[in-house]
Amino acid sequence: MSSTFTGGALSFKGDKKKKKAKKKSKKAKHEKRKDEASSLVDNDDEMTEAEHKALKKKKERELQEIEAVAKKSHRERVEEFSDKLGRLTELNDIPRVSAAGNG
Repeated sequence: MSSTFTGGALSFKGDKKKKKAKKKSKKAKHEKRKDEASSLVDNDDEMTEAEHKALKKKKERELQEIEAVAKKSHRERVEEFSDKLGRLTELNDIPRVSAAGNG
C-alpha cells in the first residue's frame, strides 16, 4: 500500500460515465412538433374509434380555451384579478414589517 493518491474524482464500482445531452435548436424542436402533429393525422388507420373521439375532444377543448383567452384584453384580465383580490379577506394580506420592529 505504498501507492499515493494524486487527486481527481472518485470512481465507484459499476459507475458509468454520463454523457452530456446535446442542446437542440429551436428549429429542431419546432420541426419535431410539426412531425408529431402530422404523425397524429397519418396514424388514422392505427387508431381506434375511442382514440379518434378523444383526440377530437382534446382539439375542441384547446380551441375553446384559446378563444376564451383571446376574448379578454390584458386590461380586462388585470381588472378582474384586482377585483378578486379586493374581495379577499384581510387575513390573506401580508403583514407590514417595520425596520424598528414595533409594528
